[in-house]
Amino acid sequence: MKKLILVLLVLSLLTFAVFAQQKVVVTFWEGMGAKLGTTLTQITNLFNKEHPNIEVKLVYLGSGNHVDAKLLASLPARALPTMAQVKSPTAAMLYSKGVVAPVYDFPNYLKVTDSVYSHLLIPGSVNGKIYALPFNVDTFLLFIRPKMLENAGITPPKTMQELAQDAKLLTIKKNGKTVRYGLGFRTTYRQFTAVAYQFGGQYIKNGKLTINSPQNVKALTFLVNLVKEGYAYAKFGYFDNELSTSSVAMLLGGSAELTYDLSDIAGQSDGIVMVPIPRDVTFKPMTHGQYIEIFNTGSKAQQTAAWEYLKFLLSPQVQLFWAVKTGYIPVNKEVAKLPKWKAFVAQNPNGVGSILVGLDTSKYFAPSIPWWTSVRNVIRTAFEDAIHFTKTPQEALDQAQKQAKQIKAKFLNK
Repeated sequence: MKKLILVLLVLSLLTFAVFAQQKVVVTFWEGMGAKLGTTLTQITNLFNKEHPNIEVKLVYLGSGNHVDAKLLASLPARALPTMAQVKSPTAAMLYSKGVVAPVYDFPNYLKVTDSVYSHLLIPGSVNGKIYALPFNVDTFLLFIRPKMLENAGITPPKTMQELAQDAKLLTIKKNGKTVRYGLGFRTTYRQFTAVAYQFGGQYIKNGKLTINSPQNVKALTFLVNLVKEGYAYAKFGYFDNELSTSSVAMLLGGSAELTYDLSDIAGQSDGIVMVPIPRDVTFKPMTHGQYIEIFNTGSKAQQTAAWEYLKFLLSPQVQLFWAVKTGYIPVNKEVAKLPKWKAFVAQNPNGVGSILVGLDTSKYFAPSIPWWTSVRNVIRTAFEDAIHFTKTPQEALDQAQKQAKQIKAKFLNK
């Protein structure tokens, strides 16, 4: 009998040891390509090494829009990953469907949320309750070619009026053809939104849609006039060729684009520097990017493991590494106090310190509303219509306002 008990005890211990050694697998859907993806892989490999009982598997799906689309397509069958990078409107949609394991349900979550810049927590919150946390979020600002400005005898513009004046001074025409534009910008929703914020624009006020507000019309008119006068060049795609050929002196864009822009100007004598976006009636830098959500469709063990990984991603040293390598905002407030960050900012020739300027007045690029993704599309169309002169700024935004109301009504009447 004693031998039997001893055998059973040994078997029990062996069984426990086997289960203890089994890894909890966390599937993470993400949209980090090129150097951004390499950096995320390095971070994840380090986490997996330091946590032998957890294995985080990165699943690259393409852009952030691709991740959002895949999540929404997988929602009906609840075939979701353990966690994912999500843009705020989609994050709100998933939260409303009850598939999110909200941040506020995890142990010691306040210690984590208190370490993050408060303005960056708003897009992942509802009624003050935080359900998602920021990770790859960048600041929208102005890229300048410093030698071009120096040769023109001007300093980086601080206001929208100065931006317009400088765009004129930096534009070069030869034989009736423009060989260099003073300013370049993409005809995307976030490009327009970033400028509109500086003019005091917003899309919702007191619960009502205000897409065609006077402030938004003024912002759109400002950009349209720069194109009409020949001092700005606008297109939907990225400005890789224009940077390579030095045919644009200033660019509006997000700080995470720096690594790509540096590649485009490789070998040129002139560099590229980020400066805060020029202000108008206000200074409200726009932030843009993805938040991380953990889903309750996974096991409790997977959710707990995902929380450990998320805490690791937001830790000061990891955020320092992430920001230095990518141009994204170090969302942990402690990073700005680190000697390594201060030294990096002081020595960096590309103005990386600008990504933290104005975070206390910043605003996320889109409201955290489930139906906003469709509204973004109609605002982008309005922007394109005005820039290509098929509609006046007022007509374009009036149309977007009308369509947005229809989108909202359709969603609420489901």
